[in-house]
Amino acid sequence: MTNDLIKVDRVRSAQEAAVFEGLGARMVTVSLSPDPRFEDDRTVTVEQAAEIGRALRRATLVAAMDLQDDPSRIRRIVAAAGAKLVQPITVVMPPVQVRVALRDAGIGVVYGGIEIAHDDDPAWVFDGYDAAADLDAELFHADVLPEYGNSWEFLRDESPEFEEEFQIADLNELARTHPMVVGLNFTPGNVKEILAALPEVRGIALTLADRARRDDARWHRYGDAVRVLQAL
Repeated sequence: MTNDLIKVDRVRSAQEAAVFEGLGARMVTVSLSPDPRFEDDRTVTVEQAAEIGRALRRATLVAAMDLQDDPSRIRRIVAAAGAKLVQPITVVMPPVQVRVALRDAGIGVVYGGIEIAHDDDPAWVFDGYDAAADLDAELFHADVLPEYGNSWEFLRDESPEFEEEFQIADLNELARTHPMVVGLNFTPGNVKEILAALPEVRGIALTLADRARRDDARWHRYGDAVRVLQAL
């Protein structure tokens, strides 16, 4: 399987990290800044992030944080956390000077916070990223149809009835040109079906949360995420 990358976001302890790595996660993301989509206690300190990183044997630690800051300070924080990759805490693209500083330090960028709605034109999804200089994207993380609780079933069953709707084929086409993991309403019963239908994506992304501020945020509780990965 080529689309076997598993990315788990908002991990808050070394114990959680070890569980997810044992279930195949190759990217473990910690939130060093509060995520405005959620209302819970999954934001960690730099020291906690470093502890989580030390618990990993093979998976890569990703630091999700505010990248609208002084480049030198960002590099110091990332180094102290021991992260190899960073991810903006929101969809806002980091300034070019930050992107250049990260590249010079050998730190890759995962662009997250991307949301693809049911009526989005596929040409618009990565338009802003494709036009940016010094993007140096390691990966894109896109939540697909987060406005629907049954996002996969809508994409599979309802979207084909309307040509102008975003389609499974559109998602595969975008993934051919942009390295991408996707967030959907994964369950133990549908995760294998989804991966079989999306051969061009790099894999799946699970965002952990206990409570959301927005009805259209895509997230999984810890136990639900564990059961999804156990089904693979």
